[in-house]
Amino acid sequence: MKTFSENKFKELAQINVPHCISIFIPTHRAGQEVNEKIDQINLKNQVQKVAGELGYWQLGSKEIDHLLEPIHALVNDTDFWNNQSDGLAIFRNKDHFEYYTLPVLFHEFVFVSDHYYLKPMVPYLNDDGKYYLLALSLSEVKFYEGFPHQIDEVELDDLLPDKLQDVVGYDFKEKHLQVRSGQTSSNQGMFHGHGKGNEEEKTEIRKYFRAINDGLMKYIKNRKRPLVLAAVDYLVPLYREVNEYKNLYGEFIAGNPEHEDPVLMHEKTREMLKDYFDKERKRDIAAFEQALSNGKASFKEEDIIPAAFNQRIDTLFVKNGEEMWGIFDKASNTVKPRDVQPDFKTCLLNFASIHTLLNNGKVYLLEPDQLPESSSRLNAIFRF
Repeated sequence: MKTFSENKFKELAQINVPHCISIFIPTHRAGQEVNEKIDQINLKNQVQKVAGELGYWQLGSKEIDHLLEPIHALVNDTDFWNNQSDGLAIFRNKDHFEYYTLPVLFHEFVFVSDHYYLKPMVPYLNDDGKYYLLALSLSEVKFYEGFPHQIDEVELDDLLPDKLQDVVGYDFKEKHLQVRSGQTSSNQGMFHGHGKGNEEEKTEIRKYFRAINDGLMKYIKNRKRPLVLAAVDYLVPLYREVNEYKNLYGEFIAGNPEHEDPVLMHEKTREMLKDYFDKERKRDIAAFEQALSNGKASFKEEDIIPAAFNQRIDTLFVKNGEEMWGIFDKASNTVKPRDVQPDFKTCLLNFASIHTLLNNGKVYLLEPDQLPESSSRLNAIFRF
């Protein structure tokens, strides 16, 4: 699966060429919808809409066929449709084509302009409800990304060792690493033949864990999601000694994860993190209300859109399922809304979301009743 990242978002956001096509559809992992090819039919229908829109740009049939050719190939790829998640995003112009299968439930939407439409990707980029899970044992390490409704294993074979012997060598006798299933009063494991806390063995385990930490930091160093450990009790403090990730969570899932179903670990982790995510969201909403009273926040769209462009937004709340068509005049720093979708398309909600993220702000894509001030399509906390 292709990995979508903040850097990829920024790369797509800065593409500005004619005939940029953005397509979003919901997809299914299994079941009747897959058997009856519902998602394939849906994409085929969206491609027809795109073809119609490209006709408005006065493109010839050969140019349209060239643009849509790789998307038609996806429609007809049976293996592709047997490996879907919750949503499919496609981006295409005459020199560029890529797509992402993501655990985000997209609404059907097509967009053709001189830039890509990226607002639906925001839920994947922000960390609301998302976490990392590191399942540790001495003979196996697995890394997962958790989302509100699912957990996915991330293949990091080039970054993480498979087991302890990959780091310390096979001359380190496995019999010294056999751990009783019972726990002592201090929640430490017991090593057979060596007593509690044998330092030589701990040193080897720390070396193994340090290699895991080093590889993991190349993937998640600048992220803010909580990282939860799943391991037998005596391994957890050893990993914490070498950990460099700032958001390693205080609690952990106890037990040998080799024998644990990832779906069950997901359920345990979501329950563990429930208060964490509730507090973070409520904290940001409370911060908006406080900032609004101090003049450092707004729900006026004509103020927020220029602020996004001028790097002034710390946190942006965007109403999901709505659009705001218009033009942002950079010379006068003003918004010129349109009652209907203009021929030269610009969605100002997309514009504000992109520029907030490009400037390292936080963006929430929320349902109408979740916005702090629901009378507006945009709410924002300003940096200054």
